[in-house]
Amino acid sequence: MQPQILFYIIIGILVFNFLLDNILNHLNAKHFNDPVPEKIRDVYNADEYKKSQSYKKENAKFSAISGLISSSVTLVFFFGNGFYHLDKLTRNYTNHPILVALMFFGVLMFVSAIISLPLSYYSTFVIEEKYGFNNSTKKTFW
Repeated sequence: MQPQILFYIIIGILVFNFLLDNILNHLNAKHFNDPVPEKIRDVYNADEYKKSQSYKKENAKFSAISGLISSSVTLVFFFGNGFYHLDKLTRNYTNHPILVALMFFGVLMFVSAIISLPLSYYSTFVIEEKYGFNNSTKKTFW
């Protein structure tokens, strides 16, 4: 298989996954305003249910935004030959295949953590706190 074809297959899978996630999230979001189902009305508090649905709605919007950011960064990394440059960088330090792989994936995980950190912070200390679901402190988070 040609490398160019494999590249476009991977890009296609990433885009398909992003679109499928957004379609499924949109279908789920259509039901966030539904009333408490008849079968559980006596078990579930209507105010808590409404609060839960509002939280889900806000979380779904935030999830869509963070998914867009994540997918965009991944696509920019692919189209900018990021994997090639990262591989070249790691091979400057060692040629041992196991060490190259460890350094390569270590850098990828570190960059991913740096990108996701502000998103996680916002989710925990803005969205969850707004609805009273946050039990952690900033000290614990950091």
